[in-house]
Amino acid sequence: MTRSISSNYPIDREELLRIRQIKLLTSDRDYVFFALQIDYPGKLNPTIDVSVFCERWDLDDGDFYKALGELRKKGIVASIANSLNLQFQPS
Repeated sequence: MTRSISSNYPIDREELLRIRQIKLLTSDRDYVFFALQIDYPGKLNPTIDVSVFCERWDLDDGDFYKALGELRKKGIVASIANSLNLQFQPS
């Protein structure tokens, strides 16, 4: 008989910052992806105040935009509008 053990490992802001600080997560692309999931769970097209987001997550604006570009190339972000209304691809 196969028994399934369910466990949860919540990633919240503090945990994601800790993971990045100890360099287990070094890609800005991945870091921004997880930060967006934490700040905008379940939203397909959040409106983001870039300066507030970057300050909250200790990012430079340029690194944020570069990460968004990489997420777009991966098909995670469908479009990046001028006002930063992101549209995530449905999974």
